[in-house]
Amino acid sequence: MPSLTRASAPLARIALIAAAGLVAAGCGAPESGSGPEGGGASGGDWSPVTIEHAYGSTEIEQKPERIVTVGWSDEATLLELGIVPVGMAASTYAGDEEGYLPWDLEKIEELGAEKPELINTDDGIPVEKIASLAPDLVLGVQSGMEEAQYEQLSEVAPTIPYLDQPWMTEWQKQTVTIGRAVGMEEEAQRIADDTMAYIEGLAEDHSEFEGTDYAVGTVMPSTGEFGFYVGQDARPVLMEQLGFTPAGFVDDLSVADGQFYGTLSLENADKIDAEVLVMWFNSAEERKRLADNTVFQQVDAVQNGGYIAYEDPEQSMAISTPNPLTIPWVMDGFSQRLAAAAKGEADPAPQA
Repeated sequence: MPSLTRASAPLARIALIAAAGLVAAGCGAPESGSGPEGGGASGGDWSPVTIEHAYGSTEIEQKPERIVTVGWSDEATLLELGIVPVGMAASTYAGDEEGYLPWDLEKIEELGAEKPELINTDDGIPVEKIASLAPDLVLGVQSGMEEAQYEQLSEVAPTIPYLDQPWMTEWQKQTVTIGRAVGMEEEAQRIADDTMAYIEGLAEDHSEFEGTDYAVGTVMPSTGEFGFYVGQDARPVLMEQLGFTPAGFVDDLSVADGQFYGTLSLENADKIDAEVLVMWFNSAEERKRLADNTVFQQVDAVQNGGYIAYEDPEQSMAISTPNPLTIPWVMDGFSQRLAAAAKGEADPAPQA
């Protein structure tokens, strides 16, 4: 996890980071932009859909056939529904040389489809590039889409931005909202329910999670401060769905209005009071610098075997933007490391 700014590279935006499909795809090899029965809706007549969001509401009057995604992991829900977008945001942080994420590629291959065109959103949402793909729906449900961008994109096609706060649309809501937008709300709800049942199963398998307090954070490269994720950010949500309890010190952090993290200076590392501490880093060097800090070495979780660190981009991205594709892809390994930390037996070194 890099810096905590969502306006720079993807890693920074996820706050620096900070499997098998659950639904069978339809037969045949769909073209890019297609889904079961040739489009978003699973057959039958299309009924107009209205989606409420941060900037008002968007009506989708016709069944979407060419969908572009600019939100983090919005494409994953579409893919799990059997729909391949014509364009999707590239991941310059965790993707391959082209910018494709591994779980997306696995699903696209399973569907027998061509890879969508990639859109670089590191420096903002490129409206002209999106318009050139002639979309009839633009999804930015898990994004920080600005109102001016929303208005511009809405001139191109019906556009769904984030629902309440930027970058903080809960993964279940993201899944169901996207499903509703393409006429597959029931299927999307089933996917969300099945995925949640998987998480609940992990929680049941690990009774040590229940009531154990945690903190999830990173070090901000620009200032050297800690940034701890709060509120409806995906990482705290996932930890609490597993049964963990937020550490009390996080409530005392300074959190800017609408922000998804609170900050703590490095010299105040002794205030980090959590039984389990998960940290994300952009590099091994960054992780080692913190490990060598004498104040950080005195943190209870570090001394008591409750500290784990991640520097692998794919793992970081999968946990930072959970969705029905990444959760099965990453959670078995993540839950095993969390179990060791909850028992005071963690190896802090990152694992692939």
